[in-house]
Amino acid sequence: MPGGRFITVSESFCLIVPHYDHVAQLQNYLPSLLAVELPILVVDDGSPTAARDRLRQLLADRPGTELIERPRNGGKGAATLTGMQTALAQGYSHAVCVDADGQHEAADVCRLCRAAAAHPDSIVSGLPLFGPDIPRARLYGRMITNVLVRLEAGSGTIRDAMCGLRCYPLALTVRVCESYRVRFRMDFDTEILVRAAWQGVAVCYVETRVRYPPDGVSHFRMFRDNVDMTLMHLRLLGGALLRMPVWLARRLRGAGRSGAS
Repeated sequence: MPGGRFITVSESFCLIVPHYDHVAQLQNYLPSLLAVELPILVVDDGSPTAARDRLRQLLADRPGTELIERPRNGGKGAATLTGMQTALAQGYSHAVCVDADGQHEAADVCRLCRAAAAHPDSIVSGLPLFGPDIPRARLYGRMITNVLVRLEAGSGTIRDAMCGLRCYPLALTVRVCESYRVRFRMDFDTEILVRAAWQGVAVCYVETRVRYPPDGVSHFRMFRDNVDMTLMHLRLLGGALLRMPVWLARRLRGAGRSGAS
């Protein structure tokens, strides 16, 4: 990246790339990620043997990269949490999680890190800017999800709940994951924001362009993952109902204080 390291605290930041059978896409994307000049933890989530062997070869001569291999597939969330726990144990304070398929601009990693340096106790998420290549079904699905998430979180501050480009404060996020029974497949990105909001964690946003490469490969399982997402929303809506009296009491107290002033 021109200009060298981009923030003075960059030594405490790293990149986490969850991976499952995306070697061809990651091979094209990796040079851009390496240019960011952050340590990269690639977490392979039980890829088939041939794909894992190719991934080992890809990263073998790449200084600044580390391959973490999970013995079996547990889902994107499980791979992400494995990366977070490893990064935290290695002394990193923050990790930028980015999908392996190259949907996001690597240069936006720097922008997320700057925002995280200014708001170290917040989750910094990409706010997607879509082009005409986004499938309509995905766009409408995101719109529905974002409405549900605002209800579940009890706040309108969550502007997007599905972006795969995020910077997490590691200790705080791992604690949230371990405090709840957070699901670890495709529903992780959405659920972690709601659970974090329940803990009072703020979410900041940085606009990021999202593209859908013509050679993109999705591992979304239409039936099972949609069932998982539906069950997740039911659980979160149930949790929101239990918290509703507390939220209402806080708002009433806040309205009373503003009225008194």
